[in-house]
Amino acid sequence: MVPKSLVPAIFGCALGLAAVAPAAAQQVDFLGSRMVADLSETDVIEADGAQRYAAVRLCVDQRAVHFRDLDVIFANGGHQDSLVRAEIPAGECTRWIDLRGGTRNIDRIVMRYDTLVNMGVQAQISAFGRR
Repeated sequence: MVPKSLVPAIFGCALGLAAVAPAAAQQVDFLGSRMVADLSETDVIEADGAQRYAAVRLCVDQRAVHFRDLDVIFANGGHQDSLVRAEIPAGECTRWIDLRGGTRNIDRIVMRYDTLVNMGVQAQISAFGRR
């Protein structure tokens, strides 16, 4: 039997763990990356399609990129076209883009963009999936 003086403490701990559980359940996985060239406006990041994701996000390193849109191609052949229309500075990421239809297996992500500087280091774009 638990002493009455410990009941509030135990209850408080249980509530704290319950509040943390949803955040811990969201796992983020690296899907792949791509160095983007000044002369290109479309690139593809291949994913293995073995895991199911609820959302994707793109992160930019080394140089800013202006995204126009991205097309997420699913393993079953379907796709979701999402307008991004945002300039993402080096070291920053897009918002999480929710995938319609629940969790989905991602085959590849097609990105349409403009790089913002015509000389120097290439931008690197990395894709992440949230379960």
